[in-house]
Amino acid sequence: MMYHKKTLRYELRKRLHRLFYVFAIAMCFHVPPNALPNGGFIAPVLGSCIVLYTLDAAYVYIFMTEIIETTEFHVLSSGVRISMPVSERFRRKLERGGFAYVCIPWIGGEHGGREWHPFSLFEDPSDGSVQQMFMMKGGDWTTAVHSALSRNTTRPVWIKGPFPSPFGHASSYDNQILVASGIGITPALGVINVFKSSRRVNLIWAVRDPEMLEFFLE
Repeated sequence: MMYHKKTLRYELRKRLHRLFYVFAIAMCFHVPPNALPNGGFIAPVLGSCIVLYTLDAAYVYIFMTEIIETTEFHVLSSGVRISMPVSERFRRKLERGGFAYVCIPWIGGEHGGREWHPFSLFEDPSDGSVQQMFMMKGGDWTTAVHSALSRNTTRPVWIKGPFPSPFGHASSYDNQILVASGIGITPALGVINVFKSSRRVNLIWAVRDPEMLEFFLE
């Protein structure tokens, strides 16, 4: 399994997972509904799931997807920091430690500017209307983004979200221990910014890149 994860591109693996959609539709016709109790429930159960999944995907595509023309890219040796002035709709729905999918249309080559990738969000401490992401240069897509940026610049980005993360439950606890490794620090930052004055927040962060450590300490 690890071999296939290293040899198959992320976008291809994601599309292969969507074959389950076709499988679920085929299963709806595999057993007639009047065959209860011997499998006749498959069509209504899976059919309902397919409808809900389709409606959810359509809602996200229509109401939770937007383009941000003035996205700032700050290039570091280990990755790229993205700063986005998000819409009022985005800010209202955003929970602490949430994440969003981004699509960068000007990435060329085999990626073609059509891939969507999820990244954690953290608020700009100096401007609450600006959300930030940090892309660690690791996979083929993030390396392609880093290679396409020779200097700090402003370019358009499509964003889909926001979506909640487990850190969204932090408000239920007075004493918090946040554990993160590497770029996983980004969702924890949102919790720290919100509760640093009203909760006891302890952070355990394992990081190998000194430049990343310096960047977030700033």
